[in-house]
Amino acid sequence: MMDVGVGEVGNVNVVTTNNAGLPIEHWAERATNTIVSVGSNSHPLIKEQAEAFKEQVRHVVKYYMDEAVKSDRTTLIAELEMNNQKDMADILRRL
Repeated sequence: MMDVGVGEVGNVNVVTTNNAGLPIEHWAERATNTIVSVGSNSHPLIKEQAEAFKEQVRHVVKYYMDEAVKSDRTTLIAELEMNNQKDMADILRRL
């Protein structure tokens, strides 16, 4: 006899793109939602303050994600140039 367990998975979100990765805004939003959660039953004034704080967190997360992407791109360009791949480095610079 086979026993089958049933569990609850919760909410599943699927996001797709066409010929590109997900934008930084998507990841900043996901990170912010993980860091800050605003209760739906909160007092309206507290909820308003929490939403304002959450928006500030989102801006900070996005800023540092943008900086991380720039830094990684700089590293890739340097690696390509050190390996005599100037054409590829120039392509990355134009992105």
